[in-house]
Amino acid sequence: MYLYALTEFRRTLVNNFQLYNPIRMVFGVGEFSNLADFATQYGEKPLVVFGKESAKVMGVMDKALEMLTEAGLDPVPFEGIEPNPRVATIKKAAELAKESGCDMVIGIGGGSVMDASKVIAFGALDPDNIWTHIAHWEDYYEPVGDALPILLVSTLAATGSEGDAGAVVTNEETGDKVGVFGESMFPKVSIIDPELTLTTPKNYTRDGAVDMIMHVLESYFNGEPDGFADRMTESFIIEVMIALEDVLENLEDIDARSRLSWLGAIALHGFINRPRGGMFPLHVMQHPLSAYYDISHGSGLAMLLPRWMKFVYHEKPDRIIQLGERVFNLDLETHHPFEAAEIVIERVTNWLEDIGAWFFMDDLGIPNDPEMFAKMADDILRVFGKGEDTIGGLKPLSKEDMIEIYSMCVRTGAAEEHTVEPEPETAESVQEGEDGEVIEIVEEVIVVEEGEPLPEGVEGEEIVVVEEIVEEDTSS
Repeated sequence: MYLYALTEFRRTLVNNFQLYNPIRMVFGVGEFSNLADFATQYGEKPLVVFGKESAKVMGVMDKALEMLTEAGLDPVPFEGIEPNPRVATIKKAAELAKESGCDMVIGIGGGSVMDASKVIAFGALDPDNIWTHIAHWEDYYEPVGDALPILLVSTLAATGSEGDAGAVVTNEETGDKVGVFGESMFPKVSIIDPELTLTTPKNYTRDGAVDMIMHVLESYFNGEPDGFADRMTESFIIEVMIALEDVLENLEDIDARSRLSWLGAIALHGFINRPRGGMFPLHVMQHPLSAYYDISHGSGLAMLLPRWMKFVYHEKPDRIIQLGERVFNLDLETHHPFEAAEIVIERVTNWLEDIGAWFFMDDLGIPNDPEMFAKMADDILRVFGKGEDTIGGLKPLSKEDMIEIYSMCVRTGAAEEHTVEPEPETAESVQEGEDGEVIEIVEEVIVVEEGEPLPEGVEGEEIVVVEEIVEEDTSS
């Protein structure tokens, strides 16, 4: 009864946001059974898109096709969308939709299936030129135009693709993993049924939670501060952490699964990040990792996050400190800002360790290959640099910066921590004591044994004898 009441409230809440975007988001346990009712409003012959195995194993594929057929529709199934969906696979699906005369696209699966379905929807109108509408940095680029109606059924709490008009796909020929956006890519209906996530394994559940946190955390760090948006982000992160902890303790906890599913659905809906904006450098750096090595998106983000924080914290430690104080309840008031930021980074790292998401590159099957790191950095600047030699963020990153961050993720090799010397404290070199005596500030203590020459560059008048050092005789 509690879940039912919560579902109805949330359904009303989301429908009130239709002025913000045109998605009808239908949330609740058992809502998958209403798929056919929604589909009949948009056509008669849907292309129904699935991943490689999970939908079939779960029985979701057979159930969906059965419901659609019983409702008088003529579904055309397409199986085989891979993680980090490939343009070649998407083109095959788009060609099938065009040849079969499909009038809508239904995507049933996780983020990869939902992203692919959005691209198939506009690709079905012109399968040979799908990449033309994705390669935004090329001269031949054309924005996305019309698309077939899109309906989505989410089976994994993660990407938030059910709540926006974007998709990320990989061109296996060029190695580019790129986002594409268009008004026509908004789903007409998105069904979020937490019951469909009950069979999701721990690692996918964990990676999905990291992904949804990163959707708001990147804007939090890299956008313009906004009090209300910041508070929403902090509360969002706390709620994800609590829900994830509950799910990891009991994978069949439907209430915790429901909370996680709802949080994933709104992570990229727009109203949290919109006031701040901001670049997503961690997502941008993760894209080539999954394009070349086919790793989980959430795992890649988890690996990069603490290393990136170590690399940039000296630029604006206050944002990291605010996260630590408000999300992790750390008392940092008496610490130097750099020290405080380091404490927060350590706490974030500990949380990743606690959930099993603390990774080095070799944990994810990625070799220590400096030449590949350089190639990935070049790819990033070509695709996302907008003609500049850096990508934006809390600290703009050059090619060399990105190579160093990748290297920080290697278990052996480069130093784990990016060391930044703090700015010297602004203090007078001479201060007055309580009784008016002059106190000199000694910047460095140099130990010189009697009879030895002074170090090169040190003049005698610069030396003040502080104390005599006498070694104890410990021979007895």
